Parts: sequence; structure tokens; C-alpha cells
Amino acid sequence: MSALFVTGTDTGVGKTFVACALAHALRSRGRRVSVMKPVETGVDGVPEDALRLRAAAGDPAPLDDVCPYRLRAPLAPAVAARFEGVMLDVARLVALVGRRAAEADVLLVEGAGGLLVPVAGRVTWADFAARAGLPLLVVAANRLGTVNHCALTARVAAAAGLAVRGIVLSQASAEPDASAATNPDTVRDLTGLPVAAIPHYATPDAAASALPVDFLA
Repeated sequence: MSALFVTGTDTGVGKTFVACALAHALRSRGRRVSVMKPVETGVDGVPEDALRLRAAAGDPAPLDDVCPYRLRAPLAPAVAARFEGVMLDVARLVALVGRRAAEADVLLVEGAGGLLVPVAGRVTWADFAARAGLPLLVVAANRLGTVNHCALTARVAAAAGLAVRGIVLSQASAEPDASAATNPDTVRDLTGLPVAAIPHYATPDAAASALPVDFLA
């Protein structure tokens, strides 16, 4: 079994889209995939990101195992939980990662925002990934500014002792900006990490074939 923590360089960079595409790609290779969205914020009714992940993976697990904490405010988990009087139990989440990883060939765990977003108190997603022993897949938007965001994330990961399997530059818009063509090589040279850039796709299953699964999971 293996597991991967999907993190972003920012919010709204295509993290859930890429995680779903990776789930499709792994399933197409005959892998059994489990998923987790430990905390989803901005939930009004159902946790949409968690449901997308579960559907993409064909994961039969109960929603409470896929997404244990659902919070209403569209804020960092620690902040949203404080507003709602909810105590986020990081140890419980780490234990659940171990159990869920044993249920499939690959476990994909998607965070909320970037590595230094607080989950509970001063515990960040970087701390969570370290405690759970999860290597990273970093997702970034392929646009102007991503070089700095990717380099900062790579340095935070290295400082936390986290292994980074690769960086995926996601093209959210059908019309790329002028930096999109040069970003992959620049990020690769600056970080020394494998980098894959995927063009704009309408759906995650369509994007699955563009992901280099061999170095990601």
C-alpha cells in the first residue's frame, strides 16, 4: 500500500481536480484507491470536494471516514473550528489515515489550502503530513507567480522533512498566460523536483492520461 498527501500552493489552484484525475489514472491501472479530505471548510450542506474525491476513486467508504470534519465557514480549518466550537483531533485523523491506507493500494489525502495552513491550534498541514508519514504531491496553478509559490512550498516541505514526489502545474483557464510555457522548466530547475504541467481539461477523467502516475504514487 502507499499514500500521498495532495497539497496546494494556494487555495483555488486545482487541488481537488488533480486529486480526482490522479484517482482516475490509478484506477485505470487497476489500483484500488481510497481517499480522504480530513477537513473541508465552506461546507453548506454536503462536502462537495470530498464527494468528488470519493466518486473519482470509486471509494465505498462512509462519508465520515472520507471527510471526518465538515465546517461551515470558508476559512482555515483551525479558524473555522474555533468559530463553531469544534475541537479538531489531529491524532484521530492520523490514526484514520493509517486505517484507510490499509484498505486500498493507494490512499490519496487532500488538504485544505497550503502546507502552513493551521489545522488545529499551531498544528499545520505540514505537521499533519509529517505525523502521518505522508509524502507530498504539490499542486499549483500554471500562471504568473507560481514559481515563487512552488519554491516556497518546496522549502517548507524540506524544512519539515517531507518528501515531495512531484509538482503538478494545473491549467485552470483555457487561455494560458505568458508564463505558462516557461513555468515548468523554471520550477524544475529551481526546486530540483519532478514537474508535470497539464493543459486545460473539462473533467478530471479527461486529465487522467496527462498525469505521470509512476513518479506520483
